[in-house]
Amino acid sequence: MKAFAIVNRKGGVGKTTTAVNLAYVLATSCRLRVLLVDCDGQANATQILLPRGEYAGLGALLRGWACCYADLVEHTDVDGLDVLPASEDLWALDIEAAGGDRGRCYRAIRDMREALEEDDAYDVMVMDCPPNLGASCVSAILASDGIIVPVLSDACSATGVGDLVDQIASLRSLRPDLRVSGVLVNQWHRSPVVEGSVEYLRKEGHIPVYDTVIRRTDKVPESSWARMAVQAWSPFCSAARDYRALASELAEKEDIRHGEA
Repeated sequence: MKAFAIVNRKGGVGKTTTAVNLAYVLATSCRLRVLLVDCDGQANATQILLPRGEYAGLGALLRGWACCYADLVEHTDVDGLDVLPASEDLWALDIEAAGGDRGRCYRAIRDMREALEEDDAYDVMVMDCPPNLGASCVSAILASDGIIVPVLSDACSATGVGDLVDQIASLRSLRPDLRVSGVLVNQWHRSPVVEGSVEYLRKEGHIPVYDTVIRRTDKVPESSWARMAVQAWSPFCSAARDYRALASELAEKEDIRHGEA
């Protein structure tokens, strides 16, 4: 099983949109068994993919209240796509972890991953992380094979990638093989400043940048209002097509084979 954490300390850069649509494409177009883990207390990915309701979710896993992933995972109406929902109490986790067993919390998603692999339950796990390096984000990073960093094409996003990579590198004492799979440029459109930012990332960022960029389109915010993946809301819009291209690029670079289901 492959696992990817969608990480950026900045909000509004497209982490949830990337996580939801990448998971959707991997499940539908690539015919893989996908688990999306919602690590963000705002629970936006959960709200897009699951009916309104109360879920024990990730908070129960990180606190050690549930020992079986099957008790927490929810099926969606998309074949092959399941969700481990965010819970409303994730916001309190960092305070609790500071005064408790932080190591257990950090290990929780990795321990679950090992159980998933033992049971051959999923092919890919995609983790939507909050805009900070709190306990749930660190747990997701430590469970990942690669970290995907969505960015916007502005100066703050472009120059802030280096700081984020340095912070991720500080976690290598806990997992030496941590790596950034790639930087993903969101809301791309043709203009000198955007093209200059992308060129800066490719030449000066010293980390991989995906060939695929996600183009700006009103269909993305429309889909968020509709609480749908853009793949379902407008499957032929530019962003939907770009996310399918991203899934193909990721599959090639990470040796992910398409499923047979």
